[in-house]
Amino acid sequence: MAEILVDSAVQVLVEKLIAIASEEIGLILGVKKELASLKDSFTKIQAFLNDASKRQVEEEAAKLWLKDLENIAYEADNLLDEFNYEIVRRKVQIKNQMKRKVCFFFCFSNPVLFRSKLAHKIKNLNIKLKTVNDTAVGYLNPSRVANCATFVPPVTETDSVTVDPIVVGREEDVSIIVDMLVNPNDEVVSVVPIVGMGGLGKTTFARLIFNDQRTVKHFHKRIWVCVSQNFDSTTNSFQDVVQVEGREAILQKLKEELKDKRFLLVLDDLWNDEQQYWEDFRSSLVGINSANGNFIIVTTRSKRVASILNPRYQHSLGILSDDDCWDIIKMRAFSNEVEVSEHLENIGRKIAGKCGGLPLAANMIGGTLQRKEIDDWTSVLQSGFSDSNGDTSGVLQVLKLSFDRLPSPLLKKCFAYCSIFSEDEIIWKERLIQLWMAEGLLVENDGNDMESLGSRVYDILLQNCFFQEAKKNKFGIIKHAEMHDLVHDLACSISKAESFNVENRKSDAIPPQVRNLTLRALPCHNLQELPSQLRSLTSLRHLVVGPDKDFEMPLQIGKLTCLRTLNFFNVGHENGRQIEELGYLKNLKGGVAICKLEHVNGKEEAARACLTEKPHTN
Repeated sequence: MAEILVDSAVQVLVEKLIAIASEEIGLILGVKKELASLKDSFTKIQAFLNDASKRQVEEEAAKLWLKDLENIAYEADNLLDEFNYEIVRRKVQIKNQMKRKVCFFFCFSNPVLFRSKLAHKIKNLNIKLKTVNDTAVGYLNPSRVANCATFVPPVTETDSVTVDPIVVGREEDVSIIVDMLVNPNDEVVSVVPIVGMGGLGKTTFARLIFNDQRTVKHFHKRIWVCVSQNFDSTTNSFQDVVQVEGREAILQKLKEELKDKRFLLVLDDLWNDEQQYWEDFRSSLVGINSANGNFIIVTTRSKRVASILNPRYQHSLGILSDDDCWDIIKMRAFSNEVEVSEHLENIGRKIAGKCGGLPLAANMIGGTLQRKEIDDWTSVLQSGFSDSNGDTSGVLQVLKLSFDRLPSPLLKKCFAYCSIFSEDEIIWKERLIQLWMAEGLLVENDGNDMESLGSRVYDILLQNCFFQEAKKNKFGIIKHAEMHDLVHDLACSISKAESFNVENRKSDAIPPQVRNLTLRALPCHNLQELPSQLRSLTSLRHLVVGPDKDFEMPLQIGKLTCLRTLNFFNVGHENGRQIEELGYLKNLKGGVAICKLEHVNGKEEAARACLTEKPHTN
């Protein structure tokens, strides 16, 4: 499925290259003419992208053409990074008043030879682009609508459509479970498994129970833990809740928290079916609190897991009726005040019938059809996605359809980038926007700054249900959201040829075509320093650490001149860890927390950080 992202990647890269090629980089390095030629080549190619993107799913030739173009676009992007790196080196060396003649000869192989080298690389790129362009002329139709990569439609103003989950048809199920919770038996810890396939809304259903007023009133303590596929012991499940490490420390902390209190624990998305883990977990909870009436609610797709947890009772969540699915689509696509025509309702009900009773499918389709005309509704109905029939394959068809109908290549590329996150990870809005900015996906245009553009992209993905479970701050501003695991699977399948995640494990071999490599080593609560060899990773773009007042920054972090994201910097007093290291990082974007400023000796030393020369940092 990765090939469906190619046209989006190319559109975004092409627009970025056209923008950058017009800036000062050419003047500084003396290759303005060559870059102008590169810009013209990409502009010509861009006219064929719309036709190629329409054909690529069915035609292998169009797919291969787009892949060739993508490789060239990335090569050009890397070349511009190389240009920028050399510019930074020149500026820094001159500013620090080093031996200029020696520097120019040895660092840059003298300006004439360096300029010749760059011009030669650009010439080779233009030759490759000409070959790609000649191939396109043979069978692709140029489009007049070429420059659409940064078009992002307006965000729907109706707040309930944007954030609040739409739930229908679950009232009776909620009542059954809540009655069970508030009328307990004589067991210390009772377990209620909620079982059903992906897309049925098990997590949303569990949240309704968790937040029901009768539940809130009945239990002294309510705890929610998303365990996913990482559940193996009490330690892993509760470490984030109690903020301590080690099994004994966690159990002691829980005992303090839950002593003489009736508690409700929700374990969301449990997969582990090894009975010994569960018996260990349950016995630990019984030892923590011996009072009767405590409950554990577990959501799972696995009937085996559900039967292990409670052999006598499992609550199977059923599919919704077609009428319920239509209600979800209608509420997602329109505000409550909008009157739907009879003709559109007939089409909508037929679409609802194809959702297979799955709330996720109905929500995704409803998000896709926001602000759409009747022709778009007809097109979705005729798009070929089959009835879900209560299985995951049908949901995946709906997700793919919703992705294909995102109105901008930029939206597609930004969504696919989210594959770098772990399953069930909280996706903080501000952080994701900073990552999009640092990756170069967001380009300023028409007076729109990158932060505003990124915010709109995030909100549209939320409106279209690619994100869910959004949370706001006290001012009503969205702080973070999550991705349904099936939506996360979609993002990973789209970007699997380009992205690779290494997380808390020994990695498999890294595929050679990978363009985004993510290393996540969490949790590292006692991490005080990073290896000194880190400064050798000159292509590193994102470094997120700490923050911790005792954390020691890597020596000579200023050598990471491609670095775009640095969330935290502790100023040191020795050479290589002073604030001037920030002065070398010309490409930083987003927020940087600078701590230990007491190590800065005066205004002159502070000025070496060149913060005023970084307009996209805060």
